[in-house]
Amino acid sequence: MASLKKILKGAGIAAAATAGAYITAGAVIYEGALSRWGYINFKPEEILNEDYNMKKYLNNEYFRKADDWYVASDLAETRLINSKGETLVSEIIRQPDESHLWAVVVHGYSSRPRCMAKQAIGFYEMGYNCLFPYMRGHRKSAQNHCSMGYFERYDVIAWIEYIVSLDPDAQIVIIGESMGAATTMLVTGEDLPANVKCAIEDCGFTNCQDQFACQIGNILHLPEFPFLNAANTFSKLVMGWDFKDNSPVDAVARSKTPTLFIHGENDTFVPYEMMAVLYDACSAEKDIISIPDAEHAEACDVHPELYWPKVKEFVAKYVK
Repeated sequence: MASLKKILKGAGIAAAATAGAYITAGAVIYEGALSRWGYINFKPEEILNEDYNMKKYLNNEYFRKADDWYVASDLAETRLINSKGETLVSEIIRQPDESHLWAVVVHGYSSRPRCMAKQAIGFYEMGYNCLFPYMRGHRKSAQNHCSMGYFERYDVIAWIEYIVSLDPDAQIVIIGESMGAATTMLVTGEDLPANVKCAIEDCGFTNCQDQFACQIGNILHLPEFPFLNAANTFSKLVMGWDFKDNSPVDAVARSKTPTLFIHGENDTFVPYEMMAVLYDACSAEKDIISIPDAEHAEACDVHPELYWPKVKEFVAKYVK
């Protein structure tokens, strides 16, 4: 009996140590990928100090025009207290004359509002005011952790309600890229004011679990099991959300918001094949366009001559 007790005690200690190591591994991965102290804000504060962006600025006339426009614009940093008492931060570029047209422009993972200038400038030239929310954990955001759209969807809805409170006649288009596209789709799965006329998702993922499974090997050089499982366990226990429940494909299946699906055909970061899955699942009015030669988050600046006619055609159906 004494030896059995020792065995059981040893097994308990070993199990506790294993569980502790499992949760610790999950915490390290989550914090490294989704906290403001990890990769999210690893890139230079000045976007042109990043070689990738500087090359685009020097070699892509459209990208350069959009970035120059954003920098020269009268940016209004705006703060909002949501229903949970959290501070939300956005940048707003208004039209010089009164306009009831609004574009909510949602940036992606490790990005920021300025990187969405290439989408926003097109809407601004169509007469839209542009509101750029900072996603959680990113730069000026007051939160410390990102949830890949899971909680951010409610932040975007808070900004929509803010716009409507300022302008009850507002007509609102939501456009997001990458994680911002996932957030946009999650927003469309919620009950929205009639002011929201349509949405545009550009290279969004189907489900957070699926997206992380695609990239944990490529980025962290780790196997999906047990490391992704450990990160998700930490997320559920500590952060309050499950990777599997962060599901844009389920959101568009219940959506009533007309949605345009866009994806670059050479995208391997968020696999191009995900667009067809999202489009097929969408229950709302919808349209779709593939952009040839475009890698991840490049559709707009690689082929603006394809991108903008389709966007304008789609939006004109719903914004009068």
